[in-house]
Amino acid sequence: MNENQSSGTKGISTIITKYSIFLMLIISVGFGIRLYFFPYDVPLTADALYYFWYSSDIYQIGGLPGDWSPGNNGWPILVGVFFSIINTEDIFALMQAQRLLSLVISMAITIPVYFLCKRFVSKKFALVGVALIVFDPRLMINSFLGITDPLFLLLITSSLTVFLYSDKKTVYIAFVLTALATLVRSEGLAIFLVLSILFFIKFRNENYKVIFKYLLILLIFGLVLLPASIYRIEVTGNDYLFQRGLTHVDRITSNISSDNNYGNNIGAGLELFGKYLIWVLFPSFIIFIPFGIYLIFRKITFDKLAIILSLGLLALPALYGYTLSALDTRYLYVLFPMFSVLAVLPIEKYGSKFSKPNLLVIIIISLLVISSLVVYDYLKIDYEHEKESFGIMKDISNFASGINEFFIESRYVPTIYTIHQWPTTYKNIDFKTSVIKYEENNSLLKFIQNSKEKGLSHIVVDNKEKRPKFIQEIFVEEKKFNFLEKVYDSKDEGYSYHVKVFKIDFDLFSYKHDK
Repeated sequence: MNENQSSGTKGISTIITKYSIFLMLIISVGFGIRLYFFPYDVPLTADALYYFWYSSDIYQIGGLPGDWSPGNNGWPILVGVFFSIINTEDIFALMQAQRLLSLVISMAITIPVYFLCKRFVSKKFALVGVALIVFDPRLMINSFLGITDPLFLLLITSSLTVFLYSDKKTVYIAFVLTALATLVRSEGLAIFLVLSILFFIKFRNENYKVIFKYLLILLIFGLVLLPASIYRIEVTGNDYLFQRGLTHVDRITSNISSDNNYGNNIGAGLELFGKYLIWVLFPSFIIFIPFGIYLIFRKITFDKLAIILSLGLLALPALYGYTLSALDTRYLYVLFPMFSVLAVLPIEKYGSKFSKPNLLVIIIISLLVISSLVVYDYLKIDYEHEKESFGIMKDISNFASGINEFFIESRYVPTIYTIHQWPTTYKNIDFKTSVIKYEENNSLLKFIQNSKEKGLSHIVVDNKEKRPKFIQEIFVEEKKFNFLEKVYDSKDEGYSYHVKVFKIDFDLFSYKHDK
């Protein structure tokens, strides 16, 4: 073997270490588990469908739509480019491609998480931090949805990691990543604030030069955001970045000054925040986080301060959402990379005392996989029910022009018309069936009376306990309402999910209501 071959082999061996092999193994197992549970037969709905419309328009017209845009359009733009690469006329394949791209990005998060944890612990224990992210059941479920969270999480984690590893020149890359994260979700401004504070601390000894460097950062950050901001303003009249922030600030200040119950809303938001925070720590983080909090505050370094600031400032958008009664744990997923750091601190401190720490790491990761799969089985979406819901709503959309809100099953209505009319741009899709919310209506008569002009034609009912009482009553005592004619029963169509649909006879209803 000559000298060049020897040096080349040596270079490869330094890259392919036992830790990189274990890292690839963890990623491969996580990817395999996700593919096993992947919902291959279920179309997109809700937020994912909204992003699909925009991505589909990009694919169809070969550019950004000039008549509409989501507030956060970074993710659907990427998906639209991905659609152009795939270049298929199968809409279902495109929907699954959106989900698959989200899944792949969710696995890519492991790389910056590994290097982030490696700033605090040795390589072997950094692998545990990766496993905490890879096998977290909530992130697994989230990766199937085809929404913004995985890409946003990847970009903010990468920006923080790059910043901690950066020198005077490469620090600018971290702010470019932060700007890209802000294009995906406006909450990226929070990580920009984190890195700005850290920047002045890290380069505080450069005196006046730090000001000029930060002005350059502002310029770079602005140049990345400017094209998207101009486009959004032209299309929607709002840049959905700074204007959105000012709107929220104005809402908060006006609520404080005029709403006497706003203090109660803050208290309720804090309570909700606390409940969800504790809930998302199960099953993997809850054991280690309390010790991690103690260790990270025990002797604060610059790197530890970066984690503390990230946790504090990135939690604020979630807290604000919970004061508005948002009921979703996904607002807290942005904190998971920092949770991983907190978790590996006590694992290394106490695990390094064992005679076989490598074996301990393998045992911990194995337990993480088992516990996560158990919790996943509890949290997972019932995709068989989803497929039946799609089929039932497809049947109903063939004859109903307006139905009552039927959450979450009725969210398939716009999906059905999108699939049937594709390729059609979003603005040209004819949504023939309206889904009408209950709002403040607390009786069937009042709901029908207030919804007739909105196009209500049929009442959809099932036996779920969370439905309004008057909906449950129709399911049990259908003959009690002579102005309702049953025109559909899902049991007759072979579905296990029992849904009944009643056509409203408005002549009989008017007679009954007048009496």
